[in-house]
Amino acid sequence: MKTSLTKLSSSFLLLSFSLAVYAKPVAQVTELNGTVFVVTPEGKTSALKVNQHIEEKSEVMVEEGASVTLNDYFDATYHMTGGSHLKFFNKSVQLKKGKTWIQSVNARHPLALTTANAAVDFWKGEFITTFDQATSRSQVLVVNGEVEVSNVLDKNMKYTVAAGTFSLIDPEVENGIPRTPTKVGLASLNKALSEFKQLPEKIKAEEPQARSIASVEEKAPAPVKKGEIIFISTNRLPASVSGSAHKYYKQKVTTKKVVVDAAPVPIRIFGTSYQKTEPYVAPTEAPRQPASIQSVGPETSKKMPQTSVLNQEFGDSLKKHTAEQPKYSKELEKLIDDLKSY
Repeated sequence: MKTSLTKLSSSFLLLSFSLAVYAKPVAQVTELNGTVFVVTPEGKTSALKVNQHIEEKSEVMVEEGASVTLNDYFDATYHMTGGSHLKFFNKSVQLKKGKTWIQSVNARHPLALTTANAAVDFWKGEFITTFDQATSRSQVLVVNGEVEVSNVLDKNMKYTVAAGTFSLIDPEVENGIPRTPTKVGLASLNKALSEFKQLPEKIKAEEPQARSIASVEEKAPAPVKKGEIIFISTNRLPASVSGSAHKYYKQKVTTKKVVVDAAPVPIRIFGTSYQKTEPYVAPTEAPRQPASIQSVGPETSKKMPQTSVLNQEFGDSLKKHTAEQPKYSKELEKLIDDLKSY
């Protein structure tokens, strides 16, 4: 009986030693600042060192003010800030507390991150995940690429969160359903990344300046005094004639403007107070007559129509009869003569 128990205990110790020897590493420390601890699956706690391997089911805890960067074996990088707690599995991690920034260039193997109430499935991309133990609220902010966010208890209801947007999972809001992805500004993104020492190259670059006209070189405006008038001059041509159209225009417009001096023209001023300094020269041509009046000459008199002759005879007859007819009656004329005799 003792022999059997001895063999059994020896086999158990050998199996435990074999499992310890052949424990599967899942990540490796690449950068370390401050104090960071690792808890092995057996419960042993030790301080992490650079290039140290992390076994599966090990937990990494970052002290306040410290930071650590780890790489797994599926082309994913994990940045952790102070107060963060992350547990490593094969092809997945569990964020128990704090904040982590994950950069993944893997496009073949699906990877995952979970919190107490959120599940994030990702391939190639960058995102920041925050979990608050006090409120049990998870937040996922995507920097590049896209990820799928869902509740850990209901993975069928999920959203695809693209770059520049974020989503929240709060157990007290809509029964823990992920919030519809919302856009985030660059200032908020920089604030979220401010706790990490390494920033992406795109974020390090300065913000693009306002777009200006390519053909105009902008200069800083000079200080303007109050009440001062500024004259702005420019030689810039319109876009329609600045290129080939401008050359075509020059070829067509080859003639120069010729200025001809005008001949001297006499100026006459009409008015009551004007005194003539030069003698007035009458025009040589006869004044123009109205079109209704025709000049009667010897030739035209011969060709006068018969109607004009009849009109002349009628006029002579009218004068004769007018002279023959008395102007007043006989009684009235006699009275007038009597009055004249007095």
